[in-house]
Amino acid sequence: MTGDIILAIAQIFGVCFIGWLAARFGYLNEHDVSRWSRLMIDFLFPLLVFQSIVRGFDAHRLGELWMLPALGLGIVVIGALCGIPLRATVKSRDPDIRNTFHHFCASNNYGFLPVIIIQNLWGATGMANLFVLNLGSTIGYWTLGVALLGGHNLRATARHIISPTLIALALALIVSLTGLSHVFPELLLRVCESAGSAAVPGMLMLGGATLYPLPTLSDRRDLAWLTLVRLVLIPAITILALIALPLSADVRHVAIIVALMPVPISSMVLARRYGGSPRFAAQAAVVTTLAAIVTVPLAVVLLRAALAP
Repeated sequence: MTGDIILAIAQIFGVCFIGWLAARFGYLNEHDVSRWSRLMIDFLFPLLVFQSIVRGFDAHRLGELWMLPALGLGIVVIGALCGIPLRATVKSRDPDIRNTFHHFCASNNYGFLPVIIIQNLWGATGMANLFVLNLGSTIGYWTLGVALLGGHNLRATARHIISPTLIALALALIVSLTGLSHVFPELLLRVCESAGSAAVPGMLMLGGATLYPLPTLSDRRDLAWLTLVRLVLIPAITILALIALPLSADVRHVAIIVALMPVPISSMVLARRYGGSPRFAAQAAVVTTLAAIVTVPLAVVLLRAALAP
C-alpha cells in the first residue's frame, strides 16, 4: 500500500512538474496562470462534476447511503471548527496566510489520493462509498472551503460561494434525484466528460507553474504547524468522532481514509481565484503531500490493528 501511495504522489508531482517546466521556459507567465485558472475553475471543473454525478450517482440508494455525503460534509465542518482557535496560533500576521491556513484546516485532498488507497484495500465496494461520500466533500470544499479563503470579506465570500462548480453540483443532483439522468442526452454527457477530463491535470499543471520559481519555504514554522494540524491533529479529532458514531465498518473506513489526506493541490489555483496566499498554498501543498508518504500508511496500519475485530 505504501508503494501505491508513493506512486500516486509521484504522479501528482509529475504533472505539476510539466507546469513548472512550462513556466520555466516561458510558455506560461503570471498572467497566463491567472487566466487559465479561471477557465479551469469556472468552466472545465464544473463540467467534470456535472457529468460524474449524473452518471455515477444512484438516486435509488439515497435512503441507504445518505449518511456518506453527510460524513463528507461533516469532515469539512469539523476541520473548519478546529481552525477557528488554531488560526490564532499562526505566527504570520498576514491575513491571507491566516485565511489559507484556516482553509486547509477544513479542506483536504479528498478526490485523488483516497482512490488509490481505497481501491487497494476494499475494491469496488469501497470506491462506490467514496464516490457518494465525495458529494458531501465537494459541497463543503466549494462552499465553506472557498468562504474561508475570503476571510471576513462577507460580500466577496457570498459572491464566491455561488460558484459555477456549486451550480453544476446542484443541477446534477436535481437531474439525478428527479430521474432525468436516464433521459439526459448522452452526447452532452460525453462533451462534458471530454472537456471536464482536462480539469484535474490542468489544475495540477497550473499549480506546478505557481511553484516557479521554487518556493523558499519562508514560513517554515507555520508550514510545520500546518503539517501537524492537517495530518495528525484534525484527523485524530475526526477519527474519534467517526468511531463514536454508529456507522458500519465499510462506511467508517472510507471516511477515516478521507480524513487522513493532506491539503489539496487544487487550492494553489483556488487561492488565486478566491483569495488567500497562493505562495503559502503552494508551499503547503508540497510539504504536506510529501509528509503524507509517512503519515498516511502509518495511520492506516495503526487503525487496522486497533479496529480489527
